[in-house]
Amino acid sequence: MSKNRIKIAILLSVIIVIGFVSYIYTQNNQSIKEQVVINYYSQPDINGVVSEIISNFEKLHPDIKVNLVELPPNTDDKLITIKKAFQSGEMQVDVFDSDIVWPPIFAASGWAEPLDEHVSKEELEKFLPESVNANLYMGQLWGLPYRIDAGMLYYRKDLLEKYNKNVPMTWDELVETSIYIMEREDNIKGFGASWDEFEGLTANALEYIWSFGGSIFSDTHSQQVNINTKESIDALSFMVDMIHKHKITSNEITVYSSGDVRESFFNGDIIFMRDWSSGWELSQDAQNSEVVGKVGISELPLGDMKGNNYTTLGGWQIMVSSFSNKKEAAIEFAKYRTSEEAQKVGALKMSHLPSIKKLYNDSEINESMPFLKYMYPSFEKAYLRPVSPYYAEISKTIQNSVHRALLNELTPTQAIELIEMNLKNITQTKQVVAD
Repeated sequence: MSKNRIKIAILLSVIIVIGFVSYIYTQNNQSIKEQVVINYYSQPDINGVVSEIISNFEKLHPDIKVNLVELPPNTDDKLITIKKAFQSGEMQVDVFDSDIVWPPIFAASGWAEPLDEHVSKEELEKFLPESVNANLYMGQLWGLPYRIDAGMLYYRKDLLEKYNKNVPMTWDELVETSIYIMEREDNIKGFGASWDEFEGLTANALEYIWSFGGSIFSDTHSQQVNINTKESIDALSFMVDMIHKHKITSNEITVYSSGDVRESFFNGDIIFMRDWSSGWELSQDAQNSEVVGKVGISELPLGDMKGNNYTTLGGWQIMVSSFSNKKEAAIEFAKYRTSEEAQKVGALKMSHLPSIKKLYNDSEINESMPFLKYMYPSFEKAYLRPVSPYYAEISKTIQNSVHRALLNELTPTQAIELIEMNLKNITQTKQVVAD
């Protein structure tokens, strides 16, 4: 009897083990079969940040796989690539990165999924207000912000200390300090920025116009053109003079993108640089920069001592395609991409400014970006670019005319007048209506 019992026990054990293994195998196969794959059109994966965020998400959601599709580095090329992907339909777009000025474009085109029903008021309150406002169009929410950006002034601390100079408070002071140091240092220019004919030039030009007291429209959401003023002309004249009169910039500034001006600054060829916050981490990397430990960062200068130092609000959002047949998974990933966990990865590894207010008190982030606490006020008062589904055309006319003025093909007055005429044509013929 005891032997039979042993045999029976062994048999039952084998049956149980086989059943368990079969169950696990079935479940695994089932999960594999049911795994959802979404295509994410993303920023270039610099330093593996995007891949890390995707990996962390997939660990939390093993039923969702995220296929990374990297976009080109240039902002304008990113927009073209996403538009072509939608138009061709060759590869489904499920979720995609969006520059801060694109939500109205994709919303008006019918390519974006409204997110109001998927995001609570409490969830939105964790973000900086303007980063949310950038994603509102016609009373609906179209994207979620996962980082912001703001124009900043980078400077060579060592050179300012050497010549007993303060960080410039105004653009005039920046010119004076640049000339003073250039006269005493060989092979160095005073100022560098991204003034090639692309979106970066629009962001730069707006900062000067606002700083000098000018504007593009009567307000951010308005269609009333208000650029042809003395203040706007003075602002553009100042930019032109930096190249041709004061000669504190390289002539190559008119073909500089963000990467070009950073390279020049990191090589020690420039005293002051206007750049986004994302340049900070690279400036601290000895493999990419020869000025490690010599760089300071501050708010942009004032137009004059009575004015304000305005900065263009930049940043990136994530949007969900209205054509996706995997919207639930896409929305889940969009929420994670904008979470505290994901934003902290970007902040620590790429100096990306969080869109979540709470993270500005995070000790690790503040240690990594010591300038952050001093810059927070400028983030709060940063200006949005015009909110319009026709922003791409608005920006193109600004870029083109400003660039022609920088090349001395147009006078600043002629350039501003041309911008005004073209903007009126855009707003009147297309009847731009923004909330």
